[in-house]
Amino acid sequence: MTTEEVISLTEQNILKTYSRVPLAFERGEGIMLYDLEGVEYLDFTAGLGVNALGYAHPVITDLIREQADRVIHTSNLFHIPSQAVLAKKLCGRSFGERVFFCNSGTEAIEGALKFTRKWGKQFTVPKTDFVAFKNSFHGRTYGALSATMQEKYRKGFDPLLPGFSYGILDDIESVEREVTERTAAVIIEPLQGEGGINFPDVNFMRNLEALCRDHDMLLIVDEVQCGMGRTGRLFAHEHFGITPDIMTLAKPLAGGLPIGATITGPRVWPVIAPGEHASTFGGNHFVTGVACGVFDIISDPDFLAGVAEKGDYLAHKLDKLREKYPLIKEVRGKGLLMGVRFDFPASEAVDYFRNERILVCTAGPDVLRFIPPLIITMSHIDRVIEILERFLREKS
Repeated sequence: MTTEEVISLTEQNILKTYSRVPLAFERGEGIMLYDLEGVEYLDFTAGLGVNALGYAHPVITDLIREQADRVIHTSNLFHIPSQAVLAKKLCGRSFGERVFFCNSGTEAIEGALKFTRKWGKQFTVPKTDFVAFKNSFHGRTYGALSATMQEKYRKGFDPLLPGFSYGILDDIESVEREVTERTAAVIIEPLQGEGGINFPDVNFMRNLEALCRDHDMLLIVDEVQCGMGRTGRLFAHEHFGITPDIMTLAKPLAGGLPIGATITGPRVWPVIAPGEHASTFGGNHFVTGVACGVFDIISDPDFLAGVAEKGDYLAHKLDKLREKYPLIKEVRGKGLLMGVRFDFPASEAVDYFRNERILVCTAGPDVLRFIPPLIITMSHIDRVIEILERFLREKS
C-alpha cells in the first residue's frame, strides 16, 4: 500500500478529528521512523511523548510477545498480577498509596476529578469546585475539557461542566482570588505542554501547595505528558519539592500501549468504595505487564541522570541560538520537553524540519516543541540544532 492509498482510505472512512500531515509510517527502530516508501525520519515527537524508549525497543518487544503468549485480558473482576506489581512500583517511588488504572490521560484526569468530588462531600459545605490554569491542557472528555483553559479546544462544546475557574501560572494571587469555601482542589501541570511549554517558578509551586493546605484543598498534578522521566526526574513535581494528593500519568507509561494511572495519596483513597469508578480495559495483563518493564528502565537513576544531562545540553544549545537570532523570543521547558517561541507561526519551522526528514511539532501557534524519545544521543541533538540554525539563518 502506498502513502497516497492510505491517505485516500483515511479521508473516505475516518472521522476528520485530526489535521494530518501527508505521511504514513510502517516501522520504527530506535528513534528513527520509516514511511511506506522506506524514507527515514529522525523523530523528535515520540508519538507526542508516548514513545519514551523509541521504537522496537528489545525489552518492550520481548515483553509484548511474552505477555501475548500468556493472557491479554481477564477484567478487573479478578486480581491481575502485573497490575499489582506496577501499582507497587508506582507507589514505592511516589507519594501515592493506591492507584487506579485506566486507558489514557484524559481518563486518568476524569478519575482524579471524580475522586476529588467524592472527597469533598465529607465537608459541611461540600467542596465541589476546581481551580485550573489558563493555557492548561488536561484532555478532551468533558471533565478534563472543563479543566482545560484554551479556547481552541473548548469552542463548540459548551456548556462545559460547572465548578471550574482559572488562575494564571506564576501568579499566586490570581489563584487566591478564585478560591472559595467550595473549592475542592487545584489542578496543575508541573510543566505545561500543549499550552506552550511553560515551566512554573519553584516558589509559585511551593506557595500553591501551601495555599491548598491552608484552605483544606487537594493538589492535583497532571503529569500525563511531563511525567515518567521526561524532565530528568521520574516525576516533574519533584523539581519543586512538593507533595501532591493526586497525580495522573499516561503517555509513556507502557511504551506505546494505551494506559493511564491516577495515583492517590492518604487523604484521598480511603473515601473511594467498590463500584464508584471503573474501567473495563484499565490495567489489564497486557498493558501492565509491559509497563512494569518500561518503568524499571525509566526509573533507573542512571537513565534519569542521562535524560537530565541531555536536556541541559539541548537547553544550552537552544539558548545559544536565542542569543544569536532575534527571531527566537524565548526558550522554555525542562529536560527533554523544550519549546522555542518565535515571533512568527511555528508551523513554518515544522514544515522546514519535515523537509529535512526530521519530525517536530508545535505547542501553540508560535512555539516549536521538542519532545524526543528519552534515548536520543547528543549527536541527534546536534543534528536538530544544525537544522534549526539553518532555518533561522535563511529566514533572517
